[in-house]
Amino acid sequence: MNTSSAEGGMHPGAPKRVALLGGSFDPITDAHLKCAAEIIHCGAAEEVWLVPCGARPDKPSLTRSTLDRLLMCHLAVNTTFGSSFPVKVSDIELKEEKALPTWNLLQKLKKERTDIVPLFVIGSDLVPTLKSWDEGERLWAEENFIIIDRPGYELNDAAQYPPNSTKLEPPGKAFTLASQELSSSEIRKRLAMQFGERERDALRGRNYPMVEGLVPAPVLATSSDIACTNDAAQ
Repeated sequence: MNTSSAEGGMHPGAPKRVALLGGSFDPITDAHLKCAAEIIHCGAAEEVWLVPCGARPDKPSLTRSTLDRLLMCHLAVNTTFGSSFPVKVSDIELKEEKALPTWNLLQKLKKERTDIVPLFVIGSDLVPTLKSWDEGERLWAEENFIIIDRPGYELNDAAQYPPNSTKLEPPGKAFTLASQELSSSEIRKRLAMQFGERERDALRGRNYPMVEGLVPAPVLATSSDIACTNDAAQ
């Protein structure tokens, strides 16, 4: 287990180290964005990709479509960070019938993008159960992780971490990370949200200017096609 450091940089020509911050993002929160920024500032990765999961039949509370949550992530990222800041949104699960298990997601991504080294971001509360996930033993032994301490779930023994993991810590421990509470559930409790309805209606009408510059053009095109297909099916 390593501790992240901003010193030393990356080797020229080496595959890019990309942190995958997955989740339902229902909704995406300020804490998710802070977490992404801190991963960059602490030198744990060169880029962070937010990966909204596909449909979760095992999670009835997740009622918003992958498309809606993907659009929320694009809007949040592009209204928070400058265009050169290395936080992006991945649509790798957009056309999947259901969410990919972490192992399958990583294998698919490594097959499609041989120019990167993916590092999966998880909270310390999930580390003890990691081996029980799909292909958990292989995940633990073979894949790369960035571990974020969650309050009440701090792990102090290196043996408790996967062998290829980095614990996210501020350089020199000079400040406290602000991203430890990432859950969207509290937001859902406080808000009776209809977030995305206006944007979705605009996409159905191919009214792109309202989100132009905030959502990449290929995503807009895919979004419109999916929205129109869904309307035709109703």
